[in-house]
Amino acid sequence: MLPAFVDAHVHLDKAYLLEPIANELAAEGAKLTADLGDAIATVARLRPRLGPEVVAAGAQRAVDTLVRNGTVAARAMVEIDPAVGLGLMDLHADLAARNAGRIGLQLVAFPQRGLELDGMRELMKGAMAAGADVVGGCPYVDDDPGAHLDFVFDLAEAYGAPVDLHLDFSDDPEASLIDLVAERTRAAGMQGRVAIGHVTTLAAMAPDRADRAFAAMAEAGIALAVMPATDVYLTGHPREASGWHATRPVAPLLRAARAGVTVAITNNNLCNPFAPYGNGSQLQAAWLAGLLFRAVAAADRATLIDAITVNPAQILGLPEHGPTPGARADLVVLEAANQDEALLQCSKVAAVVRAGVRIE
Repeated sequence: MLPAFVDAHVHLDKAYLLEPIANELAAEGAKLTADLGDAIATVARLRPRLGPEVVAAGAQRAVDTLVRNGTVAARAMVEIDPAVGLGLMDLHADLAARNAGRIGLQLVAFPQRGLELDGMRELMKGAMAAGADVVGGCPYVDDDPGAHLDFVFDLAEAYGAPVDLHLDFSDDPEASLIDLVAERTRAAGMQGRVAIGHVTTLAAMAPDRADRAFAAMAEAGIALAVMPATDVYLTGHPREASGWHATRPVAPLLRAARAGVTVAITNNNLCNPFAPYGNGSQLQAAWLAGLLFRAVAAADRATLIDAITVNPAQILGLPEHGPTPGARADLVVLEAANQDEALLQCSKVAAVVRAGVRIE
Protein backbone atom coordinates (compact mmCIF):
# COMPACT_ATOMS: atom_id res chain seq x y z
CA MET A 1 0.00 0.00 0.00
CA LEU A 2 1.36 3.39 -1.06
CA PRO A 3 0.10 6.94 -1.14
CA ALA A 4 -2.08 7.20 -4.24
CA PHE A 5 -0.36 8.59 -7.30
CA VAL A 6 -0.53 12.28 -8.21
CA ASP A 7 0.24 13.49 -11.73
CA ALA A 8 1.78 16.97 -11.74
CA HIS A 9 1.58 17.45 -15.53
CA VAL A 10 -0.93 15.88 -17.93
CA HIS A 11 -2.71 16.99 -21.12
CA LEU A 12 -6.25 15.65 -21.00
CA ASP A 13 -7.48 17.71 -23.96
CA LYS A 14 -4.95 16.00 -26.25
CA ALA A 15 -5.44 12.48 -24.92
CA TYR A 16 -6.31 9.64 -27.30
CA LEU A 17 -6.23 11.88 -30.38
CA LEU A 18 -3.64 9.75 -32.18
CA GLU A 19 -6.10 7.81 -34.34
CA PRO A 20 -8.44 10.69 -35.31
CA ILE A 21 -5.48 12.94 -36.15
CA ALA A 22 -3.76 10.17 -38.14
CA ASN A 23 -7.00 9.68 -40.07
CA GLU A 24 -7.24 13.40 -40.86
CA LEU A 25 -3.63 13.46 -42.03
CA ALA A 26 -4.11 10.35 -44.16
CA ALA A 27 -6.99 12.05 -45.93
CA GLU A 28 -4.56 14.86 -46.78
CA GLY A 29 -1.86 12.45 -47.94
CA ALA A 30 0.30 13.35 -44.93
CA LYS A 31 1.53 11.41 -41.90
CA LEU A 32 2.63 11.89 -38.32
CA THR A 33 6.24 12.66 -37.47
CA ALA A 34 8.07 12.40 -34.14
CA ASP A 35 8.87 16.11 -34.01
CA LEU A 36 7.79 18.59 -31.33
CA GLY A 37 7.15 21.50 -33.70
CA ASP A 38 5.14 19.31 -36.08
CA ALA A 39 3.10 17.88 -33.21
CA ILE A 40 2.21 21.35 -31.90
CA ALA A 41 1.32 22.65 -35.36
CA THR A 42 -0.64 19.55 -36.36
CA VAL A 43 -2.79 19.45 -33.23
CA ALA A 44 -3.45 23.21 -33.45
CA ARG A 45 -4.42 22.98 -37.13
CA LEU A 46 -6.63 19.92 -36.86
CA ARG A 47 -8.23 20.45 -33.45
CA PRO A 48 -11.13 22.56 -34.83
CA ARG A 49 -11.93 19.73 -37.28
CA LEU A 50 -12.04 17.01 -34.63
CA GLY A 51 -15.11 18.33 -32.87
CA PRO A 52 -15.60 18.91 -29.15
CA GLU A 53 -17.20 15.49 -28.64
CA VAL A 54 -14.00 13.75 -29.81
CA VAL A 55 -11.82 15.82 -27.46
CA ALA A 56 -14.24 15.34 -24.55
CA ALA A 57 -14.36 11.57 -25.09
CA GLY A 58 -10.55 11.38 -25.11
CA ALA A 59 -10.32 13.50 -21.94
CA GLN A 60 -12.82 11.30 -20.10
CA ARG A 61 -11.03 8.17 -21.25
CA ALA A 62 -7.80 9.66 -19.93
CA VAL A 63 -9.38 10.32 -16.52
CA ASP A 64 -10.68 6.75 -16.40
CA THR A 65 -7.23 5.44 -17.32
CA LEU A 66 -5.46 7.56 -14.71
CA VAL A 67 -7.81 6.50 -11.94
CA ARG A 68 -7.61 2.84 -12.91
CA ASN A 69 -3.81 3.12 -12.68
CA GLY A 70 -3.89 4.62 -9.18
CA THR A 71 -3.89 8.39 -9.82
CA VAL A 72 -6.37 10.40 -7.73
CA ALA A 73 -5.19 13.98 -8.39
CA ALA A 74 -3.66 15.70 -11.40
CA ARG A 75 -2.56 19.08 -12.70
CA ALA A 76 -4.17 19.34 -16.16
CA MET A 77 -2.77 21.62 -18.86
CA VAL A 78 -5.75 23.38 -20.47
CA GLU A 79 -4.85 24.62 -23.93
CA ILE A 80 -5.69 28.29 -24.45
CA ASP A 81 -5.59 29.26 -28.10
CA PRO A 82 -7.38 31.67 -30.47
CA ALA A 83 -8.54 28.67 -32.51
CA VAL A 84 -10.67 27.37 -29.63
CA GLY A 85 -10.97 30.40 -27.35
CA LEU A 86 -11.86 29.32 -23.83
CA GLY A 87 -13.80 26.27 -24.97
CA LEU A 88 -11.35 23.84 -23.42
CA MET A 89 -11.68 25.60 -20.06
CA ASP A 90 -15.40 24.81 -20.18
CA LEU A 91 -14.62 21.21 -21.15
CA HIS A 92 -12.24 20.78 -18.21
CA ALA A 93 -14.62 22.44 -15.74
CA ASP A 94 -17.31 19.95 -16.76
CA LEU A 95 -14.83 17.07 -16.63
CA ALA A 96 -13.68 18.06 -13.14
CA ALA A 97 -17.25 18.34 -11.87
CA ARG A 98 -18.34 14.98 -13.30
CA ASN A 99 -15.34 13.17 -11.84
CA ALA A 100 -15.00 15.05 -8.55
CA GLY A 101 -15.48 11.91 -6.46
CA ARG A 102 -12.72 10.05 -8.31
CA ILE A 103 -9.97 12.56 -9.10
CA GLY A 104 -9.10 16.12 -8.15
CA LEU A 105 -8.14 18.22 -11.18
CA GLN A 106 -6.07 21.38 -10.88
CA LEU A 107 -6.41 23.41 -14.09
CA VAL A 108 -3.53 25.27 -15.76
CA ALA A 109 -4.16 28.00 -18.33
CA PHE A 110 -1.61 26.84 -20.89
CA PRO A 111 -0.56 28.86 -23.99
CA GLN A 112 0.78 25.98 -26.13
CA ARG A 113 1.58 28.26 -29.09
CA GLY A 114 2.93 31.13 -27.02
CA LEU A 115 1.65 34.59 -26.16
CA GLU A 116 2.49 36.42 -29.39
CA LEU A 117 -0.61 35.28 -31.29
CA ASP A 118 -3.30 37.94 -31.59
CA GLY A 119 -5.58 37.97 -28.56
CA MET A 120 -3.59 35.45 -26.50
CA ARG A 121 -2.90 37.67 -23.52
CA GLU A 122 -6.55 38.57 -23.15
CA LEU A 123 -7.49 34.91 -23.47
CA MET A 124 -5.05 34.02 -20.71
CA LYS A 125 -6.56 36.68 -18.47
CA GLY A 126 -10.00 35.34 -19.35
CA ALA A 127 -8.97 31.80 -18.46
CA MET A 128 -7.79 32.89 -15.02
CA ALA A 129 -10.98 34.88 -14.49
CA ALA A 130 -12.94 31.77 -15.53
CA GLY A 131 -11.40 29.71 -12.75
CA ALA A 132 -8.04 28.34 -13.86
CA ASP A 133 -5.94 27.48 -10.80
CA VAL A 134 -2.45 27.93 -12.25
CA VAL A 135 -0.82 30.23 -14.81
CA GLY A 136 0.99 28.19 -17.43
CA GLY A 137 3.68 29.21 -19.87
CA CYS A 138 5.62 27.96 -22.87
CA PRO A 139 8.31 30.60 -23.41
CA TYR A 140 10.45 28.64 -25.89
CA VAL A 141 7.85 29.05 -28.64
CA ASP A 142 7.94 32.88 -28.54
CA ASP A 143 10.51 35.16 -30.13
CA ASP A 144 10.85 37.02 -26.82
CA PRO A 145 10.88 34.42 -24.02
CA GLY A 146 11.67 37.09 -21.42
CA ALA A 147 8.51 39.04 -22.24
CA HIS A 148 6.56 35.78 -22.10
CA LEU A 149 7.87 35.08 -18.60
CA ASP A 150 7.16 38.65 -17.46
CA PHE A 151 3.51 38.32 -18.48
CA VAL A 152 3.13 34.90 -16.85
CA PHE A 153 4.59 36.02 -13.52
CA ASP A 154 2.60 39.27 -13.54
CA LEU A 155 -0.63 37.36 -14.19
CA ALA A 156 0.20 34.88 -11.45
CA GLU A 157 0.82 37.72 -9.02
CA ALA A 158 -2.49 39.36 -9.96
CA TYR A 159 -4.40 36.15 -9.17
CA GLY A 160 -2.24 34.83 -6.36
CA ALA A 161 -1.72 31.70 -8.45
CA PRO A 162 1.23 29.32 -8.91
CA VAL A 163 3.21 29.14 -12.16
CA ASP A 164 3.83 26.02 -14.25
CA LEU A 165 6.08 26.26 -17.31
CA HIS A 166 6.96 24.04 -20.22
CA LEU A 167 10.66 24.90 -20.39
CA ASP A 168 13.88 24.12 -22.24
CA PHE A 169 12.45 21.37 -24.44
CA SER A 170 15.59 20.91 -26.54
CA ASP A 171 19.09 19.46 -26.34
CA ASP A 172 20.82 22.83 -26.71
CA PRO A 173 22.19 24.06 -23.36
CA GLU A 174 22.56 27.56 -24.79
CA ALA A 175 18.76 27.73 -25.13
CA SER A 176 18.20 27.25 -21.39
CA LEU A 177 15.92 29.72 -19.62
CA ILE A 178 16.37 28.29 -16.12
CA ASP A 179 18.29 31.31 -14.85
CA LEU A 180 15.60 33.70 -16.10
CA VAL A 181 12.89 31.68 -14.36
CA ALA A 182 14.90 31.54 -11.12
CA GLU A 183 15.43 35.31 -11.20
CA ARG A 184 11.72 35.99 -11.68
CA THR A 185 10.74 33.45 -9.03
CA ARG A 186 12.92 35.12 -6.43
CA ALA A 187 11.89 38.63 -7.47
CA ALA A 188 8.19 37.73 -7.18
CA GLY A 189 8.68 35.94 -3.85
CA MET A 190 7.22 32.77 -5.39
CA GLN A 191 9.66 30.23 -3.98
CA GLY A 192 7.91 26.88 -3.76
CA ARG A 193 5.15 27.94 -6.16
CA VAL A 194 6.85 27.45 -9.54
CA ALA A 195 7.23 24.21 -11.49
CA ILE A 196 9.03 23.60 -14.77
CA GLY A 197 8.44 20.62 -17.03
CA HIS A 198 10.55 18.77 -19.62
CA VAL A 199 13.80 20.79 -19.20
CA THR A 200 15.69 18.33 -21.38
CA THR A 201 18.53 20.84 -21.77
CA LEU A 202 19.67 19.65 -18.32
CA ALA A 203 20.64 16.32 -19.86
CA ALA A 204 22.80 18.04 -22.48
CA MET A 205 24.65 20.36 -20.10
CA ALA A 206 28.20 19.75 -18.92
CA PRO A 207 28.08 18.39 -15.35
CA ASP A 208 29.30 21.57 -13.67
CA ARG A 209 26.79 23.70 -15.54
CA ALA A 210 23.96 21.29 -14.71
CA ASP A 211 24.99 21.41 -11.06
CA ARG A 212 24.71 25.22 -11.12
CA ALA A 213 21.26 24.91 -12.68
CA PHE A 214 20.15 22.44 -9.99
CA ALA A 215 21.47 24.77 -7.29
CA ALA A 216 19.56 27.71 -8.77
CA MET A 217 16.37 25.66 -8.88
CA ALA A 218 16.78 24.39 -5.32
CA GLU A 219 17.51 27.88 -4.00
CA ALA A 220 14.47 29.34 -5.76
CA GLY A 221 12.22 26.42 -4.76
CA ILE A 222 11.49 25.50 -8.38
CA ALA A 223 10.10 21.99 -8.84
CA LEU A 224 11.01 19.79 -11.80
CA ALA A 225 8.47 17.62 -13.65
CA VAL A 226 10.01 14.93 -15.86
CA MET A 227 8.08 13.10 -18.60
CA PRO A 228 10.12 10.06 -19.60
CA ALA A 229 7.85 8.71 -22.37
CA THR A 230 7.28 12.02 -24.16
CA ASP A 231 10.81 13.31 -23.78
CA VAL A 232 12.48 10.12 -25.06
CA TYR A 233 10.07 10.01 -28.01
CA LEU A 234 10.34 13.64 -29.16
CA THR A 235 13.96 14.56 -28.47
CA GLY A 236 17.28 13.74 -30.07
CA HIS A 237 16.70 14.47 -33.75
CA PRO A 238 19.82 14.75 -35.95
CA ARG A 239 20.92 18.22 -36.95
CA GLU A 240 21.29 17.83 -40.69
CA ALA A 241 23.42 20.94 -41.21
CA SER A 242 26.16 19.82 -38.85
CA GLY A 243 25.78 16.09 -39.22
CA TRP A 244 25.71 15.84 -35.42
CA HIS A 245 23.32 13.30 -33.98
CA ALA A 246 21.81 14.28 -30.66
CA THR A 247 21.31 12.04 -27.66
CA ARG A 248 17.82 11.24 -26.34
CA PRO A 249 17.79 13.67 -23.41
CA VAL A 250 15.58 13.29 -20.36
CA ALA A 251 16.20 15.64 -17.42
CA PRO A 252 18.40 13.80 -14.88
CA LEU A 253 15.88 13.70 -12.07
CA LEU A 254 17.97 11.67 -9.60
CA ARG A 255 20.80 14.22 -9.75
CA ALA A 256 18.24 17.00 -9.36
CA ALA A 257 16.74 15.30 -6.31
CA ARG A 258 20.16 14.86 -4.71
CA ALA A 259 20.72 18.61 -5.20
CA GLY A 260 17.56 19.41 -3.25
CA VAL A 261 15.11 19.92 -6.12
CA THR A 262 11.57 18.59 -5.69
CA VAL A 263 11.07 16.19 -8.61
CA ALA A 264 7.97 14.60 -10.10
CA ILE A 265 7.49 11.97 -12.79
CA THR A 266 4.43 12.52 -14.96
CA ASN A 267 2.43 11.06 -17.83
CA ASN A 268 2.23 14.32 -19.82
CA ASN A 269 0.60 12.85 -22.93
CA LEU A 270 -1.50 9.79 -23.57
CA CYS A 271 -1.72 8.27 -27.06
CA ASN A 272 -1.32 11.36 -29.25
CA PRO A 273 1.27 12.85 -31.64
CA PHE A 274 3.42 13.92 -28.67
CA ALA A 275 3.56 10.44 -27.11
CA PRO A 276 1.87 7.61 -29.02
CA TYR A 277 2.87 5.10 -26.34
CA GLY A 278 1.50 6.93 -23.29
CA ASN A 279 -0.73 4.64 -21.22
CA GLY A 280 -1.59 6.61 -18.07
CA SER A 281 0.50 4.53 -15.65
CA GLN A 282 2.70 6.64 -13.44
CA LEU A 283 4.22 3.50 -11.98
CA GLN A 284 5.36 2.49 -15.47
CA ALA A 285 6.70 6.02 -16.03
CA ALA A 286 8.75 5.65 -12.83
CA TRP A 287 9.87 2.18 -13.98
CA LEU A 288 11.05 3.69 -17.27
CA ALA A 289 12.90 6.44 -15.40
CA GLY A 290 14.58 3.75 -13.32
CA LEU A 291 15.94 2.16 -16.49
CA LEU A 292 17.00 5.48 -18.01
CA PHE A 293 18.88 6.60 -14.89
CA ARG A 294 20.14 3.19 -13.76
CA ALA A 295 18.42 3.40 -10.38
CA VAL A 296 20.11 0.40 -8.76
CA ALA A 297 20.37 1.87 -5.25
CA ALA A 298 17.37 1.44 -2.96
CA ALA A 299 17.51 5.16 -2.11
CA ASP A 300 17.24 6.08 -5.79
CA ARG A 301 14.25 3.79 -6.27
CA ALA A 302 12.64 5.40 -3.22
CA THR A 303 13.14 8.77 -4.95
CA LEU A 304 11.27 7.43 -7.98
CA ILE A 305 8.33 6.38 -5.78
CA ASP A 306 8.32 9.79 -4.08
CA ALA A 307 8.24 11.37 -7.55
CA ILE A 308 4.82 9.87 -8.29
CA THR A 309 3.32 10.21 -4.80
CA VAL A 310 4.33 12.74 -2.16
CA ASN A 311 6.38 15.11 -4.34
CA PRO A 312 3.69 15.88 -6.94
CA ALA A 313 1.18 16.27 -4.11
CA GLN A 314 3.50 18.91 -2.66
CA ILE A 315 3.75 20.64 -6.05
CA LEU A 316 -0.05 20.79 -6.26
CA GLY A 317 -0.26 22.09 -2.69
CA LEU A 318 -2.27 19.08 -1.50
CA PRO A 319 -2.41 17.92 2.12
CA GLU A 320 -0.41 14.89 3.22
CA HIS A 321 -1.92 11.64 2.02
CA GLY A 322 -1.12 7.95 2.30
CA PRO A 323 -1.03 5.07 4.81
CA THR A 324 0.04 7.30 7.70
CA PRO A 325 -2.05 8.08 10.80
CA GLY A 326 -3.71 11.47 10.40
CA ALA A 327 -3.08 11.69 6.65
CA ARG A 328 -5.80 11.80 4.02
CA ALA A 329 -6.70 8.25 2.98
CA ASP A 330 -5.76 8.45 -0.69
CA LEU A 331 -4.16 5.05 -1.30
CA VAL A 332 -3.10 2.63 -4.01
CA VAL A 333 -2.78 -1.10 -3.34
CA LEU A 334 -0.33 -2.97 -5.56
CA GLU A 335 0.16 -6.69 -6.07
CA ALA A 336 3.65 -6.66 -4.55
CA ALA A 337 5.32 -7.44 -1.23
CA ASN A 338 6.87 -3.97 -0.92
CA GLN A 339 7.38 -0.75 -2.85
CA ASP A 340 10.71 -1.84 -4.27
CA GLU A 341 9.15 -4.93 -5.83
CA ALA A 342 6.21 -2.85 -7.06
CA LEU A 343 8.54 -0.52 -8.94
CA LEU A 344 10.91 -3.17 -10.29
CA GLN A 345 8.06 -5.34 -11.56
CA CYS A 346 5.69 -2.48 -12.46
CA SER A 347 3.10 -4.36 -10.45
CA LYS A 348 -0.61 -4.49 -11.13
CA VAL A 349 -2.91 -2.09 -9.29
CA ALA A 350 -5.27 -4.08 -7.07
CA ALA A 351 -7.29 -1.24 -5.54
CA VAL A 352 -7.51 2.56 -5.45
CA VAL A 353 -8.89 4.50 -2.49
CA ARG A 354 -9.75 8.20 -2.44
CA ALA A 355 -10.72 9.96 0.80
CA GLY A 356 -11.29 6.57 2.42
CA VAL A 357 -13.60 5.28 -0.32
CA ARG A 358 -12.58 2.55 -2.74
CA ILE A 359 -13.05 3.86 -6.28
CA GLU A 360 -11.36 1.05 -8.23
